[in-house]
Amino acid sequence: MGIKNIIQENHYPIVFIGSGIEKRYLKDFPNWTSLLETFWNQIGEKRNFFGFIHQLTKKYKDENAITQDFLANVEAASYIQQKFDDLFFEEKIFVKDLTLKNAQESRISPFKKEISNLLSNYELRDDINEGEFQFFVQMIEKAKMIITTNYDTFIEDLIRKNSNQNPHVFVGKNSLFDSNNGWSEIYHIHGSVNDPTSIVINSDDYADFNKNSILISAKIMSSMIDSPIIFFGYSMTDRNVRQVLDDFGSQLPQEDPRKSANRILVVEYEKNENKITEQIVKDSSLNHLNYTLIKTDNYKDIFKQLSTINEGATPYEVRKFSGLIRKIIVQHGQSGNLNSVLVTPTQLDTLSKDIDQGKPIVVALGDKKYFYVYPDTISYIKDYIANTTNYAPGIALSFVARSGNQSTKIPFAKYWNNTDKLSLNISHKDLMRLNKKIESYGTIDKAKKSISKLYRIPFSSINEIKQQKYPIGREIDTIA
Repeated sequence: MGIKNIIQENHYPIVFIGSGIEKRYLKDFPNWTSLLETFWNQIGEKRNFFGFIHQLTKKYKDENAITQDFLANVEAASYIQQKFDDLFFEEKIFVKDLTLKNAQESRISPFKKEISNLLSNYELRDDINEGEFQFFVQMIEKAKMIITTNYDTFIEDLIRKNSNQNPHVFVGKNSLFDSNNGWSEIYHIHGSVNDPTSIVINSDDYADFNKNSILISAKIMSSMIDSPIIFFGYSMTDRNVRQVLDDFGSQLPQEDPRKSANRILVVEYEKNENKITEQIVKDSSLNHLNYTLIKTDNYKDIFKQLSTINEGATPYEVRKFSGLIRKIIVQHGQSGNLNSVLVTPTQLDTLSKDIDQGKPIVVALGDKKYFYVYPDTISYIKDYIANTTNYAPGIALSFVARSGNQSTKIPFAKYWNNTDKLSLNISHKDLMRLNKKIESYGTIDKAKKSISKLYRIPFSSINEIKQQKYPIGREIDTIA
């Protein structure tokens, strides 16, 4: 189960990265409490910070310890932010690269801007395990998608520095609606130092975040069909990870516990434990979710195993190539400049089965001429009426030209009127056929007159026509 199953399945994982990973590799990396304590000391409070936190936790005595600590820290952040921001606007506190005018006009919290300043500069620890760190870099390069609650840019910086990859970075809840393909992407769901206004830290921020947390789960679950998800740098006492897992538990279908446990892995730090222990956990407080809990200090071995996953192309290459293909289809196809699509010699209907059977497959794009894959008449008409543009203009016009005979009336005006025919490389013969159709049936009146007078019978509905049990040709002409 667990890691072994992921390696056997050979699917790039979705990786969740928390603050525990950054503490492992970064010097003087602050946790949430120590970060708040730093600001507490700047706002001139005479009370002891931990005494203040203690009083806040007492307000939530009916909650468990995890929730008490979380709510106390969130409320403390709200209090500190208000005090810090007021002192900034009273010009008693200075924040680098932020003026009073900019803070006011752009609605930038000085507190959040200072958090960005503090976390924008980081250094690697002197005592990190270099071998483990290299396998960590290789592992995150193989991640299909990385989701983090950390504000800093450590992860994307690592990938850019150590490879030629340039992952797409999304910040905040709004990024969940961006058009993307789910490959080689990093999501800062609690905000990023590059946008101080996006940082989630106070009561209002978390209330807003919680309203949209199900969107995160939906985004991940849509990718979990083929990809497992692994949590690094979190403890099962961490409310962030429990919130995500709780959402999973409410949405995932009931299935074999081992199957769902192989989809979701939580790697928890166990100091000085070299063995990698795995157990399936069914947590009743998380909607009876099944997951694999791994406890170890041997992250090197885990990263090494995960870095061996190879689907043939890296997640970055998949994103790059799919993006290029989409760009060609959208930009050149709509303008009538997509001159060719060459696909495998087999039919598209059987292509998926051929891939599953391991047959050699070639898919390429060119710019000279089509190896045509025609629609059938019903598919073409549905596509035309629904305006879904599933067929490139050149294919559509050639299909119409060669369908039936001169009297076959298939609509094609939107392709004919909105493209440059010369750029489509349509054969002279097909152009002649199309021109003859236009000449014969290019107006509504001509189209009506082309139908036999015997079939021009008034009816009140299509169902009424169908009830006559006419031969198919007469039925179509009568409906027309």
